[in-house]
Amino acid sequence: MDLLRDQEVLRTKYGSPDVAPKTSALAQTITSVITFAATHVREQHKLLADADKIAKKYRVPEKRYWYLKVQAFAESQQWSNLRILSESRTKSPIGFKPFARAAIKGQQTDGEILRYIERASPEEQHELLCEAKMWEKALQQAFRYRDEQGLMKVKNLCNSAEIQLKADELLGRLA
Repeated sequence: MDLLRDQEVLRTKYGSPDVAPKTSALAQTITSVITFAATHVREQHKLLADADKIAKKYRVPEKRYWYLKVQAFAESQQWSNLRILSESRTKSPIGFKPFARAAIKGQQTDGEILRYIERASPEEQHELLCEAKMWEKALQQAFRYRDEQGLMKVKNLCNSAEIQLKADELLGRLA
């Protein structure tokens, strides 16, 4: 009942049924508030603060809330807010893989994608570089860690003969 009241308050406050749809659950409410902020830049700060208040009031676990924010920012093309979130702490409670995947899925620039990949754990970096189809960097990373399987993965996934030859060369240098 409290959530329904809070949703009504948000709809009234911002004058739109899109802020917190009546049938939405807690996660959907938070996501809708964050998404609504994308199209209402003047009220963006208040909307994001309201999302924080709702998450705190209903004791949404920190990791869950961060996943919701990453997803909502990416879906609503709020790339600057995603970057601000990623830089808001020295260590993200969910790591940087979700940020990198959001940037890859959102077809962001290589530089933006690399911003998150570089902060991911070394084990995740190779996988993310392959997902982003950054074959050269994936080869370099696998070679740096002397990862034969990583080099083979790039060779098998990549359609570029040039990259495949380079993978063979690097595999030869490891042997």
